[in-house]
Amino acid sequence: MYRAILAQGWGLLRWRTEDKAPGRVEDVPAPYTSLRCSACGWIEKSSRKSQAEFVCVACGFTCNADTNAAVNVAAGQVERPGRSARAGGTTRPDCLSSVREPQLI
Repeated sequence: MYRAILAQGWGLLRWRTEDKAPGRVEDVPAPYTSLRCSACGWIEKSSRKSQAEFVCVACGFTCNADTNAAVNVAAGQVERPGRSARAGGTTRPDCLSSVREPQLI
């Protein structure tokens, strides 16, 4: 799969985007962004009901899975559960990074 991604030229796209917007392109790790509830912060694999549906088992929040992941990325909540999350899956408030608003070009 890795070769298939490389064959599509994603590296070149990232390089050109960085060239057009220096300092504004960030690499975001994708793991666990779609498993974390953007409403309460709970991380649970069974919250992902299907490819497109997210229903939090802790608070009942319902959302499109991609939208939920995008909100987590925008909020800077992309840490892995074993490293920076407490028991129960919530992230410590001091671990969240500030994220600047996207710029329209």
